Amino acid sequence: MNIMIAGAGTVGYSLAHSLSFKHNVIVIDKDIAKLNKLDEDVDVMVVQGDIENPKSYQALDIDSVDLFIAVTDSDEANLLATLIVEDVVTVKKKIIRLKNDGFLKSHVLEKLSIDYAVFPDITTANKLKALLTVPKANNVKIFHQTKHKLVSIRVQYTAQQQFSVEALESEEVAIVGIERGKRFFIPTASEVIEQNDLVYLFGTMAQIETLFDKLDEKMPSSIKKVAIFGANTLAQKIAKALLDKPLEIKMIEKNLAYCKEASEVLEGKVTIINSAYEDQRLFEEEGLKNADMVIAAGANDEKNIVKCIEAKEYGIEKVVAINNDKDYYHLMHKMGIVVVRGSKASAHYAILEKISSNYIVTQRHFCGGNGVLFMRKIYPDSELIGKQVKQKSVTGAKILLLREEKIYRADTIEILEGGDIIVMFGDMKIKEKMQQWIYTL
Repeated sequence: MNIMIAGAGTVGYSLAHSLSFKHNVIVIDKDIAKLNKLDEDVDVMVVQGDIENPKSYQALDIDSVDLFIAVTDSDEANLLATLIVEDVVTVKKKIIRLKNDGFLKSHVLEKLSIDYAVFPDITTANKLKALLTVPKANNVKIFHQTKHKLVSIRVQYTAQQQFSVEALESEEVAIVGIERGKRFFIPTASEVIEQNDLVYLFGTMAQIETLFDKLDEKMPSSIKKVAIFGANTLAQKIAKALLDKPLEIKMIEKNLAYCKEASEVLEGKVTIINSAYEDQRLFEEEGLKNADMVIAAGANDEKNIVKCIEAKEYGIEKVVAINNDKDYYHLMHKMGIVVVRGSKASAHYAILEKISSNYIVTQRHFCGGNGVLFMRKIYPDSELIGKQVKQKSVTGAKILLLREEKIYRADTIEILEGGDIIVMFGDMKIKEKMQQWIYTL
């Protein structure tokens, strides 16, 4: 595809880097320093120009692009760019990143013929909310094709007994990945689960929850008190998403303007403390040490990590850091910190997954981008109904078939039926082979 990206910031850079391997990419931005870095690191075409100025697109001397992606930090600039570009270039599909969730209920996106809008702050807030529903989990992913979920949990138990993958699997749950140290892999049935492994469980929530107590004895089974470090826009949306839960929430922020804004947005339903992040006395004086869960939601990844470490020192097991830098992923997992993608990382993966998915096949990333899954549902009008399941597999991948909410190994099913769902899990290194397999069933 020919893809044009408006914005060479963190999100634009990461998208250009990921997409350049298979597509022709053009990136437009006013900031020459950002463009120079992108030009040095990635094989893309960079153009200095204002994305809100038609002349920027006229100078390209191209007639059409398959995809236009607007991902600057400004909602107004992104919206205007999607409108202006179509006056100069024929655009087949448009994707936009937005901060203001008010556009979710607006007709603006429809009027501008925007095919897909990413609201990364809302995505991050909903991920935090899911962790309250499943307190022992590190992450929870849901899918529109099935009620099955992908849930990760850290192995932390004192018993000497060790479990094999096969001993924990059933028709309702499968172990589809393990992160051990810095290594992610798809385990065999005989693989023994080790202490501190991050285990990825796929299945019905009821069955997954029966395994929690076997695998984890440290994380709280319920959350009643939450401390949020940060009161920026993202932190406000996180707190707002949690308001329908019976929680005692405290927010700590050194910026007085953010505190006032949060107080208005949250309508006084959250205790807001104006104090510097570095003040460790807060844990004692404000009772934060009694929190069941600490969320570090500041804009600085490093400070979020430090705050989580401080919370750990006070005996708080459930600590969550908002993170946008993949380089910190393994470090945080090693420290027992739950990692939730920040706005920029959420936008990056949401857009990549949208580009790689369609009506037939859904693609999702997990384990900090080290793991990938493909899901294909056999709809009533599918030509695959009645056909044999392709037996030639992909080395290193785990292929499951869901039928009537039960999980089967794909190689144990001979004939496909309407309503079947094929799910394929693997390392990102074999993504291309996985993609080819599932698309050519």
